[in-house]
Formats: sequence, structure tokens, C-alpha cells
Amino acid sequence: MTEKNKDLLVNDDEFKLLSEMIMDIEDSENESKSLEYEITGANGKDVLLFQLGLADDLQLVANYGNHHLVFPVQMKMGDFANFSMSLKSPKIFETGEKLRSWRLPANKTMRLVNELGEDLHYQIKDLSASGISLLIDDEKETEFPEQLHNIYLQLPNRERLAISGSKIRRIDNKTVAYSLGKSTDDTVLAALAEYLFECHAEQHPEAHANQFK
Repeated sequence: MTEKNKDLLVNDDEFKLLSEMIMDIEDSENESKSLEYEITGANGKDVLLFQLGLADDLQLVANYGNHHLVFPVQMKMGDFANFSMSLKSPKIFETGEKLRSWRLPANKTMRLVNELGEDLHYQIKDLSASGISLLIDDEKETEFPEQLHNIYLQLPNRERLAISGSKIRRIDNKTVAYSLGKSTDDTVLAALAEYLFECHAEQHPEAHANQFK
């Protein structure tokens, strides 16, 4: 063996050290690319699931073409400290130049009524999970109110929903859009989202997997 080759030899301890250093570099590079978690709920002591359960706003987002569905997620701890996850009816958006709430065009089965169930002179143009657009009957000359109070939304085959809203913009001389999100009760908004989700599934079945129907 030449003197030149003898300078390249490493002993067992040195080889082990070099191998460990190379492994550490490879592991570090792999971890920097992505983080993956197995979320099964089988272990009630799972720290990640516990932290998710404490989140104020946990969501699951699904995109199908130009349909953008945002499902509120609720984490629950059951018996034996096991976690379960449930989805609520989603808010539905349409994608384009900007994200906008999906609007359901009104039909004659949707009505606005007062506390006695009597029809009001406002007609519904369209409906979303957080807003409503109203038309004034041509035979009436009543101005649109700044706020909606003591008004009920009667949907087909549903209990009427007590809604409140604030005017956000005038679309034209006969149409005004109102926001329902801040003043309407959360249970009412949840019922409205459920109804809109069912209508969206009927109109756009391509955007709904079987488990969402």
C-alpha cells in the first residue's frame, strides 16, 4: 500500500461519526420540505388533536371547479379521552376575480313575513349564507329601511327564521343588499347555511361527494 493511499483511510470510529453526520443532514432536508401528521383520534392524549379542539375557528376547505366550500369543523372529546370530528353545513363561495358568496335565486316558495305570518311588501331577489337582496313591490313606494328588524324568512318546508340585517349597498332603484352575519342569531345562520347547502347540492351535484349529500 502506498503512502498516498494510507492518508485516505479512516478508522471505524471516524466512519461512524461521518455516517451519523450525513444522516442528520438528510433528515433535516426531508423535514424542511413538509410536515405530515397522522390524525386518527385513536389516542386521546394526542397533543395536536387537543390543540385543534381548542381552536376558535377550525375549518375544512374543499374546492370543486369554481365552487369553494368552507366547512366549520368541531372537535369533541368523547369517552376515554378519544377525539371525534364533525362537520357543519358549509359556507359556499364562487371563485373568479374575487371570492364571493354563492347566491341562491329566490322563487315563490321563499317569503318574508311579519311575526303574525303575514306577507311583507318586500320580495326576495337572492339569498346567501350571510346576506339577502330585497326588491320592493312595484305597487308600493315604500323606502328600504336601514335595518331589518322583526322580519321572518319563510323557506319551503321549514320553520320560519327570525332575521336581522343592515343595509350594505343599493344595487339599483328597486334592489338593496343586506348583511345578516352580525345581527342574526347563530342558530338561524346555521339553519340558513344547511338549507343553502341542500339547494347547492341539487343544483351542482358535481361539486358534492356522496358523503356530503
